[in-house]
Amino acid sequence: MYEVDIFFAKSIETVIVENLGQQTISKIKSRLAEKFGIGLYEAVSQFDKFDIVLREFFGRGAESLEKKFFESVLLLDSKSLENELYITIKDKDLTMLILETFGDEMKKEMINCVSDRGLTTYEILKKCNIPQTTGYRKIKMLIENGFLAIQGYSTSSDGKKIPKYTSIFENTKIGIEKNNILVSIKLKKDFKQSDLLHALQSVSC
Repeated sequence: MYEVDIFFAKSIETVIVENLGQQTISKIKSRLAEKFGIGLYEAVSQFDKFDIVLREFFGRGAESLEKKFFESVLLLDSKSLENELYITIKDKDLTMLILETFGDEMKKEMINCVSDRGLTTYEILKKCNIPQTTGYRKIKMLIENGFLAIQGYSTSSDGKKIPKYTSIFENTKIGIEKNNILVSIKLKKDFKQSDLLHALQSVSC
């Protein structure tokens, strides 16, 4: 599972459930558990496994379904990753999550302070001068939602490995088109490996 897949997986999982319905989803979940011992979210995050099971149910039709799932969440042309272009977010819930995250001054400051290099949680709070109780909670949310990812480790005085976190984005753009808010993201080079984006490029060719 790649860091970028964590960021997109929840939105794509929601779209899949909405499009396939509970009866089909229940069958797919059962097959995923039987074949790989994982749930739907984990399978979407490791998309090759979800693809295998989806093809068992829909055959060649799985490809058009996957394209529909992806294009409900994001817009990526075949050269976006190669040419370091922006990925446009189409999913409204993910768009709102991004807007809310960057609208939170503490979260925005945390993301910005690890844009160039990875820092431990303690170093982030110290650099941003944020209280620990509030800060740890917000950092946890950023990690769970995929905005921050591990980039190396630091070693404590007692020899324990402490993860260092960095932002997965190089930049974000927010604009308005026909009264709709558009959010586009540019991934850092270190985080362009993604099962989901690779699958999207494959079905878009």
